Amino acid sequence: MRLIIFFSFIFFLSCFNPRLLQQEEPFFSMQRTACYGTCPQYTVSIYHNGKITYNGKLFVDKIGCFSSFIYDAEVATIKLFLDDIDFFALDKEYISHMTDIPSVVTEVYLDGKRHKVTDRLEGPQSLKKCYLLIDSVIESIQNWSDCELLLVE
Repeated sequence: MRLIIFFSFIFFLSCFNPRLLQQEEPFFSMQRTACYGTCPQYTVSIYHNGKITYNGKLFVDKIGCFSSFIYDAEVATIKLFLDDIDFFALDKEYISHMTDIPSVVTEVYLDGKRHKVTDRLEGPQSLKKCYLLIDSVIESIQNWSDCELLLVE
């Protein structure tokens, strides 16, 4: 009986794939927060391998969690843009005293460095251009899938 249990354990252990549990960290994430009106609320995350996840909350076309992939060239363009605007040198907060406006929270993790910027209206134009770039990437994607556990390649 012990032998059967032992071999059963070995069999199930051999079926385990640790890559299913491995979660790659996104190099870029952007969250648009709520306002007192109809501001779009969503979060988008982009990974080195081109995976992109989108979680629409309110006042957006897609409500819920969706994933897709973008081309390596688009990933490279985003990384180059972040370098061009010197993202890691930006202030951590650009906060307006007005309370009825949404924030955009952007976090980048590249080359072992992490930087998070919260922008409530007062951010520089270069940061606003970053939002436009990401929004254009989101809008260009035709094939979204419901979020699911994906293998990290």
